[in-house]
Amino acid sequence: MPEDIGHLLPNMIVYELISKENIKIRLQGTAINERFGQDMTGGNYLDYVEADRRAVASSAFWLMAEQPCGVIAILEHALSSGRKITVESIGFPFENDNGGNPIIMYQSNEIETYDPLKHKNDGHLKLIFVIERHIIDIGKGAPAFVD
Repeated sequence: MPEDIGHLLPNMIVYELISKENIKIRLQGTAINERFGQDMTGGNYLDYVEADRRAVASSAFWLMAEQPCGVIAILEHALSSGRKITVESIGFPFENDNGGNPIIMYQSNEIETYDPLKHKNDGHLKLIFVIERHIIDIGKGAPAFVD
């Protein structure tokens, strides 16, 4: 039941795989909005990935949908202020109820304690860097993926 996981929702982000070049952010939780200093809902996730890593990032999302598997990742988010945030994220693929594009849901938590008053003017999310990524076998095997 949604009310049973209410405490997780602020740190959830839902992506829709539109194409290899467009991974649409369908919904971004309020804690993520605060962390990034902006609501990126409706935007393309790949716009926040280093240009030379966009194809790899896209492949990781599509891998989750094409050979259903989960991913746990340690990420570094670079803010426009120069501050960096380290997060641990876990994501899984979901079928789109209306038969549309695949959906990927991630739950993401900052590893170090975040104090919004201390970092009030940190700016907006600028780039996302993958520190490590691990594939989770959810019954269809764990495909090889090279970052």
